[in-house]
This record gives sequence, C-alpha cells and structure tokens, in this order.
Amino acid sequence: MPAWLGFRQRPLHPLPRRLRFRLLGWLSNRPPNSKRMYVVSIGSQRFKRIVFPDSHHAEIAAGRLEVFGPTGIYPALLLQRERELWVEWVEGDPLREADRAVIAQLADVFAVLYGRDPRIAPIEETPFAWALHRDLRFLRDVGVIAPAVHRVLEEIAHKLTPKQVWIGYDCTDAILKNFVRDARGRVRAIDVESLGAEQLLGSGVAKAAVRWLGPLRSAFLSELRAREVPEFSAYFPFVEMCFVAFWQKSSFLEKKRRFVDPALFDRFLGQ
Repeated sequence: MPAWLGFRQRPLHPLPRRLRFRLLGWLSNRPPNSKRMYVVSIGSQRFKRIVFPDSHHAEIAAGRLEVFGPTGIYPALLLQRERELWVEWVEGDPLREADRAVIAQLADVFAVLYGRDPRIAPIEETPFAWALHRDLRFLRDVGVIAPAVHRVLEEIAHKLTPKQVWIGYDCTDAILKNFVRDARGRVRAIDVESLGAEQLLGSGVAKAAVRWLGPLRSAFLSELRAREVPEFSAYFPFVEMCFVAFWQKSSFLEKKRRFVDPALFDRFLGQ
C-alpha cells in the first residue's frame, strides 16, 4: 500500500493529561471543552485535525485562517468540512522564556495582525466600555472584589476610557506556549482558535503583560510602535483593565480558580 494511503491518528495531548483534565472537570463541575484535537500522520508528514462542537465555529476559524494564510503567521488551512478543520502542523520549538529578541519577533507577528484592516470607532459605538463596567459589577457581586474597591475601579474606568478605540484582528491567547520558533527561526502562532476578529486592539498584548511580559511590557509596546501599528498605547491602561476584568470573570465562571487574583487590580488603583 502506498505510504500516502496510510493515515495514523492520535490525540494531540497524551492520555494522562486528558484523564487529569476530565477528572478535574468532573470534580469541579467545570464547563466542558467539547473541542477535540488530533495529530494525523500521512507518510512522513504530520497535520493537525480539530473537531469543533459545531460547523459554525469551524467556519469562523477557517475564514480567519484564510485571511492570514499568505502571511504564514498562523498554520495554513488545508480543509474545512462541517465541524472539522485540517491545518498545517507547524514544526518548531515552543517559546519558553522571553527576552528582547523574542519580543521583537512577536512584535512582527502582532504587527501583521494589527495591520490587517483595522478600524477606529467612537467608544460609544462599541461594547468595550459597557463590558468593562459589567464585568466589574459581576466581580463585586460574586465577592472577588470588595464593594469599596469596586467603587474606586468604576471611577478609574471612567477616567481611562478613551473617546475612540482601534478594532481589528488580535491574538486572544497570547501565552508563550502558543508560539513556536520554526526551523527557519521564525516565530509563528499555533493556536488557531486564538485568531480573533473584531477585537479591541491590544487585548493580546494585555494578556501577555499579565501572564509573562513582566518588565518587558514597555519594550514590547515600543517594538509595536516602531512597526507603526494603530496607536493604542496612549489608552493601553484601558485595554489592560478591560482584559483583566474579563479574564477574572471568565476564570471565575470556568472554575479556573488558580487564575482568580483580585490583586491584579491593584496597579489600576493608583491611576
């Protein structure tokens, strides 16, 4: 039988990890993740097969990948049928730590995203300011932040809210393990679901700032400005506050309690 007729498939994640997540989900009654991912080998080549919960989600992901296909910053879309997506398997080493060279390469990735059809809109014509106040109220109501802290954060949110914001494509899960350095030394994103549209630009940078950027935050923003991306750095604290409030809310509801940390709001209290 020709080698290309032999399909070998295995789950993307090893069995112990899958069992651990199932057990944690069962014990905590955490909302399930109904997406499944596989590595498929055909001859000497590997591909990723993603099975979404429905065709709608698969079509959305496929459409966004097609937009950026020629750029190579995300895996190339090979096929979308019903609720399945087949994409290129990106060979490379996951990023494990950040330095100035890494953030320069990541800035190249984000510059491509931010440069694709961004638009500027009056804040009142977007949901972002409203969503920030909604999320802060939720966090107060469930006890993550105290009522007195909520009142101060509400006032600060009003002060930080800009008159207009940039909207476009962004990486919604900009954590280091979602990027690899390929054989040519280029940094590429590998999590196809993280390619978001109609996002508040800078949201991906805000997540990176919370999760791993640390003292490199200002340097990353400078790298982006040097690439002449839409200018959101002037109101970036608003973007960061929107992200932190959303992330704390979603982490609480998804029962990812290790990420729920009211101290993340402390840096805004001095604004």
